[in-house]
Amino acid sequence: MGIVSQNIDSPTNPVRFRDFTPENQDRAEKLASLIKLEIQLGQFSLAKHFPNSKHLKKNQVSYYAQQYLSQTIKEVAPSTYDSYKGHVYNHIIPKWGQINPKDINTNMLRKWIEHLKENLNNKTVREIITRFSQIHAIWRDERQMPYNPFENIVIHQVDTPEPDPFSKVEIAMILNTETDLDIQNLLPCLFWTGLSMSEQIPIAWEDIDLEKGTIQISRSYVRGIYRVTKNRRRKRKIKLLEPAITALKKQYQITGNARAKTIEVLQRDNKTKRAEKVRFVWINHERSNHFEYHELRYRWNKHLKKAKVRKRGINQGRHTFASQLLTSGQVPPEWIAEQLGHSDTSMIYKHYGKLIAEDLPDYITKLNNYITM
Repeated sequence: MGIVSQNIDSPTNPVRFRDFTPENQDRAEKLASLIKLEIQLGQFSLAKHFPNSKHLKKNQVSYYAQQYLSQTIKEVAPSTYDSYKGHVYNHIIPKWGQINPKDINTNMLRKWIEHLKENLNNKTVREIITRFSQIHAIWRDERQMPYNPFENIVIHQVDTPEPDPFSKVEIAMILNTETDLDIQNLLPCLFWTGLSMSEQIPIAWEDIDLEKGTIQISRSYVRGIYRVTKNRRRKRKIKLLEPAITALKKQYQITGNARAKTIEVLQRDNKTKRAEKVRFVWINHERSNHFEYHELRYRWNKHLKKAKVRKRGINQGRHTFASQLLTSGQVPPEWIAEQLGHSDTSMIYKHYGKLIAEDLPDYITKLNNYITM
């Protein structure tokens, strides 16, 4: 019995495949006829007939997903890459991994999107579709294919939740409730510095000038990684309000003389790391290192319950800073934006700040006095 070679050309893959079988020629010819018929009907599956073919992977979404991740890891922050990788491995590959990119159409995508929306919010769904579109674009560029099934896909963003800042009464209740020494001085700084938690956690005494009342914001801490601020605008020197200065002076007596630690700070190119020697301000003395986000969140929630204040996320401290300053009418919104690290006031009104009705000054009396002739 001889070895038979049967060559088959696929119009969708301009490569000649040579798969050998020790079966008789009659069976080989029948297989060839079946494959040619499937090709004519548009039903040919390489995976079905040649599951071990070296050409198979390049016809699958999973192949281009890996290419996408290999490119992206060099371009974005580690925390961002982890998010992208989660979208790819948790959603895209399980559904589309073994499918040929050429077989994907807009209708298929719309049905999948409706399925995703059953368990995910619109923002997350839009991020997943963005990742998939970028993966598909790698295939289109390689094959020079003009058809883009993602072109007419629209996922509407839901309205951004309004800030939920604390009123002056609530702030007083929080600050006047006894708590442990490790976070006692942190609480005023959550309300009166305007820092995000990723900026607040890695603050070091080397960044602070108590005489001038300033903090230099140059690094953040996200998911165990120190990195420079996410954009150049966020690298800034902020002016401190008196409650924050007072709290930091007290904190200096606790951690100001702590032993310095050397940390590696990831730079904006997402490759280079630079060593910094720092003495952290907010130290968890149980570990002799700065707090982790989950540790502060736990203590924050516990403290709100003790203070009998309605529960909100610890990030509302930053929102409270913006909202209280906006409500005071004492400073222009542009100054608040500068303190928060934003280039204009749009984020103040859209995301961070709102007027707190119960804390508003008596503007009517002020206006009446002003217009009195």
